[in-house]
Amino acid sequence: MSISNRDNTLRSARNLGRLSGSKPINGRVGQSDKIDFAKFTLSEVSEFGLSIGRVVGRASATVTIRNVRGAVVQSFRTGTRPQSFKGKLAEGTYYIGVQRVRGEVSYRLTASARRTEPGEVLSTARKIGVLSGTYVNRDFVGTTDQQDFYKFSLNDIANLQASVTGSSANTRLQLIRDSNNNGRVDNGEVLATGTNFSSTFLSKVTQDLPRGTYYIGVTPSNSSASTRYQLSLVATPFGGNISPEPGNTLSTARNLGVLSGTFSAREHVGEIDSSDIYRFTLDDIANLQATVTATSANTEIQLIRDINNNGLVDNGEILAADTNFSSTFISNFTQDLPTGNYFFKVESRNESVPTLYEMNLVVTPFGGNELPDPGNTLSTARNIGALSGTFSTREHIGILDPNDSYRFTLNNDANLQARVNGSSANTFIELIRDINNNGLVDNGELIASDTNFSSNFLSEITRDLQEGAYFFRVSPRNSSAPTNYSLSLTVG
Repeated sequence: MSISNRDNTLRSARNLGRLSGSKPINGRVGQSDKIDFAKFTLSEVSEFGLSIGRVVGRASATVTIRNVRGAVVQSFRTGTRPQSFKGKLAEGTYYIGVQRVRGEVSYRLTASARRTEPGEVLSTARKIGVLSGTYVNRDFVGTTDQQDFYKFSLNDIANLQASVTGSSANTRLQLIRDSNNNGRVDNGEVLATGTNFSSTFLSKVTQDLPRGTYYIGVTPSNSSASTRYQLSLVATPFGGNISPEPGNTLSTARNLGVLSGTFSAREHVGEIDSSDIYRFTLDDIANLQATVTATSANTEIQLIRDINNNGLVDNGEILAADTNFSSTFISNFTQDLPTGNYFFKVESRNESVPTLYEMNLVVTPFGGNELPDPGNTLSTARNIGALSGTFSTREHIGILDPNDSYRFTLNNDANLQARVNGSSANTFIELIRDINNNGLVDNGELIASDTNFSSNFLSEITRDLQEGAYFFRVSPRNSSAPTNYSLSLTVG
């Protein structure tokens, strides 16, 4: 601040930047330069001080402190003795103004800011800002300062390790999330508590957390005991890569679109975020391998198909599930699937035990090559037409598609070789002739069948046939074991 008109307005105020510690401000106001402004910012609630030395002679000026809107929050007049102001200011932007009243005033101001003690309520908590890496602070709690609060944010899902070591007494450590933003600690908002009654005076909490804003509270374990303490907060980011956050209902599921190849994600489930649901589409029959590896608790995973499209998980719509109770924290399953829309759900096996997790969905297309899908009855069978040489196709049967029926015609007597290879389960195959054309399989109309119980998942039929119309049906040997399959019908 000097003899210049460039700093005569709030907009053009000299910028002192973030104020921490003391900073001198020198200048002059008079007939030709009647007012000077300087701007500074406070990053947290601070004890603010502003002092000015004595002014010689009859000259005088008014010193003001203004908020970001320009409203005066404090003012005082210079005089033949030094003048000063001390008080607490919230974080934000402020302006210092020096305005001539009389004469020419050369001034030397000193502005200072010192962070305040951590507040005893959430609204006055010391603001740490975004926590990444390690934060350490030393302070005091006891008979004259019953509680200290610290406020921090996580901009990535992370593991938090919080510890408090007292110098002469035990402390209680609380991890808090003000879910309703009312500035109070309500029921259910204390996520974790650490209290140590041993001679080490150490209290600690380790918690997996989603993105958001949190508070740490430190109190003496005994209200009559006082101690200095050291607080240490260590945040280890997990590298979450899903945005927006996966919803916890089918209607708010994170839509992954058409899934092919590998999709990976890192996220969080627990008390704050009970479950994550993802929606994806298969545009080919495929094999899905789903694996979820958690960091600190077991998870339950589910594969869902909303068959009636009502946005709810009804009976029979959970196609596969896995809950792991071991120390590896891995849940997985493998499932053959037809084309369509699906949901994948991840939740903590115990909601009160949060965990970070890594999810991998691997889709291997099977190469289905026929449309429309073969029907489940003789009347809706896919019509191959006159069979000559070899007919091949790839399809799916299982919970969602109980069987596939094919219709073909032989124009001459011929030998038929039918082979079905399941990809993940055995199949049951049938050769049928609907002699009375009623669309049903009556007594005497099943010509041949085969179910293979071996590990090669191969079922086959070889039969000499007369000319005419026939049906070939493929079903899963176990209705709860879906499989993709390759079918070949060869006429020789």
